Amino acid sequence: LADGKMFAPLAPEPEHMGPGALACGLANACRFGGQTRRYYSVAQHSVLVALLAPDAIEVQRYALLHDAEEAFGLPDLPTPMKPFFPQFVEAQGRIGLMVLKRYGVDPGLKRLVKPYDALALAIEKRDLKEASAGYLHDLPAAPGDVRIRPLTPRPAERLFRAAMARVFDAERPVDRAWLSAQAGFDLRGIA
Repeated sequence: LADGKMFAPLAPEPEHMGPGALACGLANACRFGGQTRRYYSVAQHSVLVALLAPDAIEVQRYALLHDAEEAFGLPDLPTPMKPFFPQFVEAQGRIGLMVLKRYGVDPGLKRLVKPYDALALAIEKRDLKEASAGYLHDLPAAPGDVRIRPLTPRPAERLFRAAMARVFDAERPVDRAWLSAQAGFDLRGIA
């Protein structure tokens, strides 16, 4: 890990899954396997999902952590590939559950966050992918009042840490007013 501690993905220790390790790992993990013209991190994606989710703190906590296993060297696999790598998928799931447990987040909230993850993907497809009309036809319509301004890793790390502090420590949601004061998004229509 960035702090010098050793992390074993197949035998993870929850005490090594602190906010700093999460923020650093997710900020350095590029979405879409790096296949975007501008760098866009899983950390920034997670903050976007939290924004799109309801203001309920528990739901936003899950939204921020929904891809946490990617912070620890286990990148997401495309769905068609997952059946060929069952041990990898199992290790991802184990780490994800350990992170949720460490932060006291109910894994059952996945069903509530999944639609907002899909909505984030629709926004990402529109804002980050060129000539993307040929795939992902079943996504919801991307709202026009949220635009991504991709951040490089260090600003994305700061954004994620700030969102974690807001949601977990201050128990306040990632809302439009707060996020409009942060780097990484253009939010239109704010009162």
